[in-house]
Amino acid sequence: MNDQIELLSATEYDTVEKALWELVKQYPKQKGDPDVRAEYDALGANKSLSVSVFGGRYKKKYVSGSFNAEVAFHIAYKSQPTSSDLRINAQAFVGRIMKWLENTKNLPKLTDNRTIIKITTQGVPYKDDSEQNKDTVYAADATMEYMKKGA
Repeated sequence: MNDQIELLSATEYDTVEKALWELVKQYPKQKGDPDVRAEYDALGANKSLSVSVFGGRYKKKYVSGSFNAEVAFHIAYKSQPTSSDLRINAQAFVGRIMKWLENTKNLPKLTDNRTIIKITTQGVPYKDDSEQNKDTVYAADATMEYMKKGA
């Protein structure tokens, strides 16, 4: 058995990044959620939501061209909360998105014959201290396992 980890190709990253971003944009806004749209790999001014893929690997490849793979990704929400309640709500917003991703039973198909197997969150949303101004960013990490059927 080959124990080497084979990282995803640049083409595969490009395809999956776009598909994951489109998936997060389908999150059904709930009462109390901020009016914000997901962007790919960028937190804009004021309130913003970002989806970023930061790693991935093939888990199994088949002669047919099919494969199983996984990608690690990050959801971040930036805002300027001025009270404890607003900070709690900002963190909870990220948590709701992650719960939706993890618990949605009928996940949509990705592009090019790719199907999501499951999404697993990695703990709870945390405060990301990378911003240098007064903005507050709450983030959460997850892994998406998926498969692609060959030609």
